[in-house]
Amino acid sequence: MSEGKIAIVTGAGRGIGKAAALALAKQGTGVAVVDIQAEAAQQTAAEVQQLGAPSLAVQTDVAESAQVDAMVDRVVQEMGRVDMLVNNAYISGGYAPVPETTDEVWHRVLSVNLTGYFNCARAVSIVMIAQGEGGAMVNMSSGAGIRGSISAGVQYSASKAGIIGLTKGLAADLSPHGIRVNCIAPGVIDTGLGAPGTGWTRAELERYGQRDVALGRYGEPEDIADVIVFLLSDASRFMTGELIAVDGGASLGHRRKKMLQED
Repeated sequence: MSEGKIAIVTGAGRGIGKAAALALAKQGTGVAVVDIQAEAAQQTAAEVQQLGAPSLAVQTDVAESAQVDAMVDRVVQEMGRVDMLVNNAYISGGYAPVPETTDEVWHRVLSVNLTGYFNCARAVSIVMIAQGEGGAMVNMSSGAGIRGSISAGVQYSASKAGIIGLTKGLAADLSPHGIRVNCIAPGVIDTGLGAPGTGWTRAELERYGQRDVALGRYGEPEDIADVIVFLLSDASRFMTGELIAVDGGASLGHRRKKMLQED
């Protein structure tokens, strides 16, 4: 990772977004910390600065295109450029059976998780194209976007599936400009507030990791952050439009033998 580059990370007030911001800072990358919660963004930005990297906290609702455009303009004005984007902001909307899922929940989740990603990618692509030096984007999907989920609402699964298609469309369209776009599908990750979309207790989270994850544990934000750093770096220079599952082998679909014997 080259020093002097600038990354925008959305949903960076906690969890995977925060871990990504700090991991990038350790590589010498300046980070614009974007979150709908101003205090959380400011805290992460302060930690980025403590690591010796430039930072800027910007409160933004990514579902609002005007706010996103203003955020990107501010990043360019105050940090000079944009080289990388991590689309990570999300909401789950909670679980309800399909017949009980409201229009409000459906539209709000899609507006943040899918439209919000497009808003950020569009605004950042304009800057990257003008700079003429390429760039890299990483979008955060989910295992729920690949195989659905019985613990997250249908709106969450739909939004995360849409992100995969968005990634491939962006990758194809932006490739002539040297802009790479890839996607990560995390498994169950402990964000500090539980695992997104599950509503599981700590005991349930630990049991899931021991029983259903090939590597025997649930994930930590840093497990995903390290892959984000890779996908934004020159080490992945010949990768674009890819979906990478980072789930400890949960997508293999095999329960661990020890737990099967106990069940």
